[in-house]
Parts: sequence; structure tokens; C-alpha cells
Amino acid sequence: MPFQKTLETITSSAVFKKFIEENPKAELVAGFFILDLLNNINQKSLDYKINSKIFTFSLDKNNEVIMKQDKLIKDSNFPELQKISPNIKIDLDEIPSIAEKQALEHNIQSKFQKIIAVLQIHQGKQVWNLTCMLDGFVILNIIINSDTEQIIKFNRKSMADFIKKR
Repeated sequence: MPFQKTLETITSSAVFKKFIEENPKAELVAGFFILDLLNNINQKSLDYKINSKIFTFSLDKNNEVIMKQDKLIKDSNFPELQKISPNIKIDLDEIPSIAEKQALEHNIQSKFQKIIAVLQIHQGKQVWNLTCMLDGFVILNIIINSDTEQIIKFNRKSMADFIKKR
């Protein structure tokens, strides 16, 4: 389901309408998506911020909207969440082909299994921040400008990089 369709489904729901009526200053700060390329079981959610609270609106397997509230954790290692625009030029359905193209350009031919895609503000630009899991325990982090398709960052890791040696 494309980003705009997810946004439309969530914002037209009774749950969201009640929330926004009670919290008109809530700001969309992130979109979080898991694209399971093997099983086609995808997860979709949007995060809205009000002061020190985060409200996550996700779609269940029946496309019903579920809202969860969380406290915003302030951490100096992570920048503050900023409002994002729902107007993007690169949509979710384009993400796998862009990521696969980048992998091939870096001589990575492993098959993609999952992509975690986060629409957020990164260094003042709205981006798709991708964590891609591939066969052979290859992990890619790709940051793409959501308006221009410019690759801001490409980083390859393997699961062994995450295992701490004693």
C-alpha cells in the first residue's frame, strides 16, 4: 500500500478523527513501514507528536486503525522529531527497486528479504531511512531524499558486525 493510501486510510478513520479533534496541534513526525518481500506481510504506521507524547496509528491485517500512545524519549544521541510533509515524490512501492539498484551498483547481489522504511527528517531534509535485510546476513542502511531520489548515505554491514567479541 503506497504512503498516500496509508495516510488516507488512517486519517479518514473514526479513531484518528476523534484524536485530531481532541489534539488539533498534533504533528505528523514519521512514517514507519516494514516491507516483507518474501511473505508480503507488511506493517504500516504513522507517528504523530504532541508535546512529549507520541501517538502511533497502525493498520492491522484487516486495515483497521489501531492507536497506541507512548512517551517521547529524549536522548541527546537522537535529534528531536520534526514535522514531515505528506507530499512525497518517492513512494513506498518504489523503495525496493531503488534499494536493489543501489545494492547492484555496490556489487551486492544478495536477495532482499525485508526493508524497514522510515519517512523522517534527517539533517534538515525529508528522507526515507532504509534498513534492508538481505540473504547472507547482509544489512544495508540507505538514506534517500524523499523528493529527489538522491542517495545521501549507503552503508553495508553484516550480522557479524553487530556481534560483540568478548
